[in-house]
Amino acid sequence: MLLIDWRSTEDYDEVMADKQENDRRSEFMDAAERLFRENGIVDTTISSIVKEVNAAKGLFYYYFNSKEDVIDAISEKYRRAFLDKVGEMKPGEDYDERLARFIKNVTASFAELWKSVGGNEVDMSPLNQKSLEEAKKDAAGMLADLLDEGVRLNRLVIRNTKYFAALIIGGLVQLVSDEDTNDVEVRRMIDEILNHYGRNEKQ
Repeated sequence: MLLIDWRSTEDYDEVMADKQENDRRSEFMDAAERLFRENGIVDTTISSIVKEVNAAKGLFYYYFNSKEDVIDAISEKYRRAFLDKVGEMKPGEDYDERLARFIKNVTASFAELWKSVGGNEVDMSPLNQKSLEEAKKDAAGMLADLLDEGVRLNRLVIRNTKYFAALIIGGLVQLVSDEDTNDVEVRRMIDEILNHYGRNEKQ
């Protein structure tokens, strides 16, 4: 005789309901993002987002409190994608390999983020600023942790890893905002800075 675990069935229904809610929320985010790119953030209204999704305005307010709330949600989506890419590591890599991989990943990730939020003809400045500032803060913190590890391993000699990381990331972002920037050249420049100012010559 087949016994049905009703608790599991209820859990399944709850999971499916959550998925449908997340999917619906994502529809609003995707629509808003499309309209932001086409018309700019200032000229995109909640009404136009609702029309794009073909939903009632009340449903929009079920998921979001305001247009600014949508901007925050899209920015968080970019942030998660950015962190996933930057944090990619291969098992068994030694410190120098992990540092080199981080620099490669963070350069590529900022270039991709800039294409998403920076290289637009329309005004997306609220989303640009929020996304880039959060990414800079995250990346600088991750780099500072790596530099701290390098100091502990006696691979690097850096007095203030926090400031050093902020300078590296700030300069990197400035460079990748230029569409003609070569990612390989940026990574080479960062490596030269680390070699010149940070490497422990005794190693």
